Amino acid sequence: MLQFVRRPLRSLTGGNDVAHNAPMARNRPGRAACWRVGVLVVSLGIAAGLSACTGAASAPPPVTVRMTTGLPGMTFKPLGEALVAAYAKVLPDVALADVAYLAYNGGGDDFATPARTIRGVAVLHPSTVHVLVPGNSAIRSIADLRGRVGVGPAGSGTAVTSALLLGAFGVPASRVENQALPFIDASEALTRGDLDASFVVAADPVDAVRRATQSGARLVDVSGSTVQRLRSDYPFLRPGVIPGSTYPGETRPVQTMLVDVLLLTRDGLDDNLVRRLTSALFEVLPALAASNDFLRLMDPDRAPATPIPLHGGAALYYRDRELSR
Repeated sequence: MLQFVRRPLRSLTGGNDVAHNAPMARNRPGRAACWRVGVLVVSLGIAAGLSACTGAASAPPPVTVRMTTGLPGMTFKPLGEALVAAYAKVLPDVALADVAYLAYNGGGDDFATPARTIRGVAVLHPSTVHVLVPGNSAIRSIADLRGRVGVGPAGSGTAVTSALLLGAFGVPASRVENQALPFIDASEALTRGDLDASFVVAADPVDAVRRATQSGARLVDVSGSTVQRLRSDYPFLRPGVIPGSTYPGETRPVQTMLVDVLLLTRDGLDDNLVRRLTSALFEVLPALAASNDFLRLMDPDRAPATPIPLHGGAALYYRDRELSR
């Protein structure tokens, strides 16, 4: 019988943390293990760092899992809250696929040392790249960007993705002044004329993007040969479209790129536990999708296609699922 306690935690990136405590029995009789859960916040979600410590005890100590949901106005916040509400088990954590890929392989200023201990559990839904500019701006492509650009909060998935895109489209660092603003603040700055452009990476529809377009901002297409080159270099990026009329004033389809949202854990987490967690994810998915439209975009057949190695427990679940078909 699992028991949970929910309490607020100090935010690590301006997001909202929730915690659950549950006793967990270990395999060795007469022994109990204490899993210390640390969170490495690298995107709108988080990549988990878990380590084990063992010690004699008469009863299993609680397992504490902390989950950073995300910033107000973004889809990671309701996603995290929905997962926490739906799961009655220990939960791995959420991150963008570009963050997970770069963290695992090492890359960029944030990931000089590869984090080889993180493992994939599932590909969830895609997040959309939004590039916003004032309505009267002459900018038609990322290659045209200059001036003050909102690149997302420091350490966020948007910051990682925007850096990749600015580099791929040949925008020199000397031409832009990066502004690491929260997304709602960036939208407001854009409409005041205090920003020349802003990136937002989140699943549609995004409140921060809606606010900006409602106030006269417009979306810029992310398209051309550069997109295909990025797809070749970074397997977590793929072409996509923001359907027309998703946002006020944007009646046309907008060409863009998509980044998958991942469920992650660490390789040291017990295989049987991760297998149960993966199974439970698909059990609660219909209920989650009923109240979170973006989860309806999740393709269960793509779930195992994480850009980093799957955890052994998740792999066991997917193997059993295939054999049962």
